[in-house]
Amino acid sequence: MLDDRASKAPGGDVLVVDDAAANRFLYSAILEDDGHRVREAADGPTGLALIAAAAPPIELVLLDVSMPGMDGIEVLRRIRARADGGPAVLILTSAARTPDAIERGLELGADAYLIRPVDNRELAARVRAALQIHRLRKELAALRRDQTAMLVHDLRHPLANLSMLAEVIESDDLRPDDRVNAAGTIRRMVDDLGRLVDSILTASRLEAGVFTVDPRPVALAALIAPSIDVFRALALRRRVTLDVGALPAVIVVADAARLRQVIDNLLSNALKFTPRGGRVRVGAQLDGGVVRVRVDDTGSGVPEAERAVIFDRYRQGATGRTKGGTGLGLAIAAGLVAANGGEIRCEDSPLGGACFSFTLARA
Repeated sequence: MLDDRASKAPGGDVLVVDDAAANRFLYSAILEDDGHRVREAADGPTGLALIAAAAPPIELVLLDVSMPGMDGIEVLRRIRARADGGPAVLILTSAARTPDAIERGLELGADAYLIRPVDNRELAARVRAALQIHRLRKELAALRRDQTAMLVHDLRHPLANLSMLAEVIESDDLRPDDRVNAAGTIRRMVDDLGRLVDSILTASRLEAGVFTVDPRPVALAALIAPSIDVFRALALRRRVTLDVGALPAVIVVADAARLRQVIDNLLSNALKFTPRGGRVRVGAQLDGGVVRVRVDDTGSGVPEAERAVIFDRYRQGATGRTKGGTGLGLAIAAGLVAANGGEIRCEDSPLGGACFSFTLARA
């Protein structure tokens, strides 16, 4: 029979700060038995010094409130004043509940407040939960840094090119035709930057739940045609065949402008990952009471393991479709489809690549 600890989260590096040796011994025994690595401090200053010097870093602190000299509230305040926010903190108090201390501790960022005598199982469970929350916060902070790095990269490159083109235009020996071409390139790059900013704003509004749509009856063909007209030229430049299959003559209910953005994002994604000589096909079919719009390609496809996360914001697969960018396009497409009451999915395409499809309600 397997030990039930195998199903628990990995143990953490824990510090017990308490002036009572008996308490330190008890908490250490409980937590070590639960798989954690425990250190002890008999007062606040010693605990703070251990936190500052510990390698690997302390992840969680069990902190007594009622210590002589520097009490637990002051220790907590100094921990939370650290640039990294410090480790997760559970405050332990005396047998008497002290409302002021509880309120002050929670205001300062304590993750939980335990009252003595502490139940062994409750202590172990609280520590595991606090560690999971602490690690999730760290992961989110790292993800936020990665997002910022991607956005900076996507903005820095066109800005550098714009600066270079501005210098070219300022050159005295530039021919008029070259000056006009450079100006046209600048205009296209500014448009690209504008679309990137719009994508960031759209993704943020979708995530915040403040994005609204105005679904109205619209012919399916009229919804798809404008995107096809725009992307034919891009497909021609990339030597990719872009065709449209037979579309059902139906009226759907959708916010045409927002769904146009969905189709644009799916076509852009398909053309990006379809090699020269390949094919991208747009089609639609009746699927029960809805219409399913499909974008198929002959590109690299999407591994099944990545399909669950490919619509996540700022996510790009570790294999398959990875060619840079912020990773906002598919996330925005998924959010806009959901806002219009549909669902989006990714699967293998009969053409050999990937198929991205979404549903629309029929009028």
